[in-house]
Amino acid sequence: MRRHRHAARRGFTLIELLVVIAIIAILIGLLLPAVQKVREAAARTKCTNNLKQLGLALHTYHDTSNKYPPYYPAGLAATDPKRYTENWTYLLLPYIEQDAVYRQPFTTRAEYDTLVRPTVIQTYLCPSNPMPSVYTSSTGVVTSLTNYLGVTGRQRSDWKPAPAGFGMDTGVIAVTDAGGKPVKVTIASVVDGTSNTLAFGERPPVPDLSWGWGLRGNPNLDSLIWARYTSADTASLGTSDAAGPCPFPMYFQAPRSPAPGTCDGYHMWAYHTGGGNFALADGSVRFMQYAAGSTVILDMSTRAQGEVVSE
Repeated sequence: MRRHRHAARRGFTLIELLVVIAIIAILIGLLLPAVQKVREAAARTKCTNNLKQLGLALHTYHDTSNKYPPYYPAGLAATDPKRYTENWTYLLLPYIEQDAVYRQPFTTRAEYDTLVRPTVIQTYLCPSNPMPSVYTSSTGVVTSLTNYLGVTGRQRSDWKPAPAGFGMDTGVIAVTDAGGKPVKVTIASVVDGTSNTLAFGERPPVPDLSWGWGLRGNPNLDSLIWARYTSADTASLGTSDAAGPCPFPMYFQAPRSPAPGTCDGYHMWAYHTGGGNFALADGSVRFMQYAAGSTVILDMSTRAQGEVVSE
C-alpha cells in the first residue's frame, strides 16, 4: 500500500512577521496625517458655514430692525436681563433657527439664567475647537460658550473722547458713545464698504472657560472683541498667565506656545493652521492669515475711517 507524504506547512518566521508589522506601522503613519487633514478640512468648512449663517442672520436682523445689533443701554441694574438680551448672541437667535430659545418666557435674570443661559447654540461653536461647549461653575451653574465674537471696532479705547479715542466705537456690532449710550449703526453707516468691514471673528474661550460666555457674561471679551488690545482695563482678563506677562499690544495673532493661555482672550485667533475665519458686514466669509493681524485686520475692523484695504 503506497503512502502519501504531505509537505509540512511552513509558517511565518519571526523576521517575516516583524517586516509585516513594520510595513503596517509605516502605512498607518502615512495614513494618519492624511485623515487628520481631511478632518480639519471638514471642520474648517463647517466653521466657515457657521460664520456664513451669522452673516446672513446679521443681514436679516438689519432688514427687520434697520440697525446692527446694539450694546445694552447704559444704567441698567445688574439684575436686568437686558444686559444679555441686548446682545447679538441673543438677538440673532430667531434668524439661525433658534426661535424656540428666543421665545422662552422670562422677566427676571433668574428666569433667564434657568431658561436661556445654559442653551448650547451649535452655530456659535467651531468644530476645530477641542474645548467644551459649556462652563459649569463650582455651584453647578451652566453657561453656554461661543467661539465667535462680534467685532466692535479698531481698539477698546475708541469710544473715549478725543484725543484718546473717536468718541464712539468704530465697528458695526454693539457700538457705544463716550457716555456708554448705544449708537445706531446701519448699512448706510458703513462708508468703508460692507465687503471691507469685519462683523465677526474667531476667538475660543480662555482655558479655564471664565471668558467666552455666549448668552451671558460681560459681554466685552465674552462675545465682543476689538482688532487691537493695548492694555488691561475694566474688561480685564488680567496682565499675565502661565506663560508670563500678556504681550500687549495684541492683534489677531497665533496663541501662546506651547498652549493657549488667558492672555489669548484679548485677541482673535483660531484652532486652524495659520489663521482664522472672519464674517464680513456683507455676509461673506474669508480666511485670514495671522500676518494680516496688525495691518489688514486692523483696517477692516472700522466702518468709516477711510482706510485703504489691501490684501
